[in-house]
Amino acid sequence: MSTPLIRTTKGQISDFSVGIIDAIGTVLFFPKIANLIGKYITFEGLFVFLYSEGSAPSSLGSFKGAQNFHKGLENYLRYTYIINPVYRSYLDGIASDAYLISELLSPLYADQIAASDLDIRVEDNETIGYRTPGWPKNMTEVLALIRLPDNKMIEFSFSTSRSGDQTARCHAHLKEIYPVLSSAVLKHYEFAAEDFDTSTANPSQEHWFQSFGEGVLTKRERSVARMILTGHSSNAIALHLDISLPTVKTHRRNIYAKLHISSQAELFSLFVQKLMEIT
Repeated sequence: MSTPLIRTTKGQISDFSVGIIDAIGTVLFFPKIANLIGKYITFEGLFVFLYSEGSAPSSLGSFKGAQNFHKGLENYLRYTYIINPVYRSYLDGIASDAYLISELLSPLYADQIAASDLDIRVEDNETIGYRTPGWPKNMTEVLALIRLPDNKMIEFSFSTSRSGDQTARCHAHLKEIYPVLSSAVLKHYEFAAEDFDTSTANPSQEHWFQSFGEGVLTKRERSVARMILTGHSSNAIALHLDISLPTVKTHRRNIYAKLHISSQAELFSLFVQKLMEIT
């Protein structure tokens, strides 16, 4: 029998609300928020990201164990965000809420991603099927996604252990404090817009994702290749593009032949290598 979740008490949520209100508008808003959250939620590390249209994600802070993964953070902001489920979901207009990373994954995502010569490969113990070089290993993520004006979004990414019930507890407690957290971030946005400035952020590499295979693949083949890279099965591709399953399979064969590869793993490896060369 699984251990029942210990719910955050009304008193704790009240204390959290008071603390988070006091942080609004201050220069240390995100560090204060991270410290407050740590009193009510158990997690191994916390990354805070800002997403903005036309820009690569920006880091708003790394807290607790996340501070030990500078290289992973650098590589995520540099190139692997392009195929990350959170970034793809941001572009698709995902609603504000608390999520498990598994809720954002396309079907069979892990089966679509691998790279034999990189530290980004299909691993049974990695929830999204690959790991950014330097990223925490054997962890999963619990997310608080908060949509902002100007088509921006904040991500609180909590790293949790895949063993035991830490992830379930983190998600349950995050759901309880999420309304207060979300309201505070939105109010801080009103008082301290400079904290959400993306004018110095790196430009998005999205155009390289959209143009992958250009000059070699047809427009439809490039659409199929992008869907393969983001974890869609042949059935999902057929449904999304309103084409038959045999047609999808034909496109896949043509893509592999034109790119001189023979598998999904090689397709992913080729894309990542091209992206690394560009960035």
